Amino acid sequence: MPRLFVYSRDGKFSQLSLKGKRISIGRSAENDIIVKDPYSSNLHAYIYPSDRGYVLRDNKSKNGTFLNSERIQGEIGLKKGDEILIGSTKFLFDKELSTNVEVTAVDTSMDNIDTILSLKDILRKPDISTTIRARIKDSELDTIQREHRLLSVINVVSQELLLYRPQPELIDKIMEIINEILPMDRGTLMLMESNPPQLMPKIACINNKRFINKSFKVSQNILNMVMKKHSSLLISDVQAHPRLKETESVIIPNIRSAMCVPLWNNEEITGVIYSDRISLPKPFSEEDLRLLTLIANLAAVKIEECKDRERRKRDDDIKKQLELASRIQRNFLPKERPEFEGFDISGHNVPTYQVGGDYYDFIPIGSNRLGITIADVSGKGPSAAFHMVSFRTRLRVEASHECDIQEMTAVLNDFVHSETDANRFISFFFCELDSLTGALKYVNAGHNPPIVLRRTGEIERLKTCGMCLGMFPSEKYEAHSVILERGDIAVLFTDGMTECRNADNKEFDERRFIRLIKKNSKWSAKELLERIFKELDGFTKGAQQMDDMTLVIIKRGASKI
Repeated sequence: MPRLFVYSRDGKFSQLSLKGKRISIGRSAENDIIVKDPYSSNLHAYIYPSDRGYVLRDNKSKNGTFLNSERIQGEIGLKKGDEILIGSTKFLFDKELSTNVEVTAVDTSMDNIDTILSLKDILRKPDISTTIRARIKDSELDTIQREHRLLSVINVVSQELLLYRPQPELIDKIMEIINEILPMDRGTLMLMESNPPQLMPKIACINNKRFINKSFKVSQNILNMVMKKHSSLLISDVQAHPRLKETESVIIPNIRSAMCVPLWNNEEITGVIYSDRISLPKPFSEEDLRLLTLIANLAAVKIEECKDRERRKRDDDIKKQLELASRIQRNFLPKERPEFEGFDISGHNVPTYQVGGDYYDFIPIGSNRLGITIADVSGKGPSAAFHMVSFRTRLRVEASHECDIQEMTAVLNDFVHSETDANRFISFFFCELDSLTGALKYVNAGHNPPIVLRRTGEIERLKTCGMCLGMFPSEKYEAHSVILERGDIAVLFTDGMTECRNADNKEFDERRFIRLIKKNSKWSAKELLERIFKELDGFTKGAQQMDDMTLVIIKRGASKI
């Protein structure tokens, strides 16, 4: 049974067996896991089983849920060892940290540090030929040899890090290389993450078995000095510093030496590497500090390259998923306008790059009745599109039974509630149109109220008479009806039509939408639809839209211009 390991910033540790159930995470006391963090939402995220294993879902949190350093949207699958970050609380999925690294606020003043070397000075490329000539002349061959060693080691490290590795493997390899070149008792690599950015341990390297499964404390003061001063720090003999020896600052007795260097990717500091020696008799030297700083620079660049590559791959995957979702929508939307005596009907959907779950359909019911529906599945991407397909299939089955539309809607509500995720729902409007009487009998489950424009110019709204499908089980719905007279127009639409925005972030809004319908009301349904979309296209030119736009026009007995 998978377990979830929880590591809070204050060093506290807990674990929870998932046991095939849904786990809620957040600041509220009602959650299964309570995260006491100002950057956690009351109900921040869920972890639950699915047909492809356990998945993580962000619950539209303000500050985000991060999986392996990347902010997620919606639902994403989990694999063993995945790292989840909510605020400053870390979760590991089905893999326990051998040692929990804790950043502790202790007093480490500047006079406790033996060596502070500027990052800029260490990474500056010297004029090798001039330096060598001068030093040979001065017989400083030992210095030249040390520099040669640095260059040789860096060349080896570069070769070791040449191949692409996923970030967790890359970090493991970096610490493995450092430990071979600069043996340590303990070490950790920390990266800037979360919101607001803070140093989060990514790996704990423990070579002294006495300290496995024990708290690994690192001084916040040391980290602050490295980050703020863009410098590498060396404490070569802790026992020589009474203030450090008498406190927890480095943080356990008998630490002989410690180093902390920045991860600089040639643009910014993205983290630090800290290491210390406890049982090893020889303290770190200034040469070791320079070498670790150079290795950290290479490591930071490789980590950034790894992030860029994984980001590009993720973007490519998203693009493919969106293309798939778009194809799904196109294949299951009506291919042609319905032929229905006495009525002129047309519908159209314009998908955005952020593919959603908009849906409209025309369903024949008997000889003189036509079912017309418009719906919007919450969420975006392939998941919403697949839910739309599943819903469309069930709707067509239920509509073919010719039952009362309010009963049909109640059945659909229970289907959506039982078959979809907890925060997935569908706004739904369905009407049954009678060609003999012009009666339009409808149910509106949380959808934008369709507009009826009378031939007199009056406006009516077909208002909501029930909750969105899937929000709660066993909901009851009421059916209402209106009569469409000759020349009347019914307009069904999704919120992408009225909530689209222009380059100045101004919304189109319903009042402008209604004026546009009135202005073009004498045209055929198809022409009216085309004119509305043309107007919206001109309004939104240059602005990326975040939602699909779907429109259905129903016009009774109108002559076509």
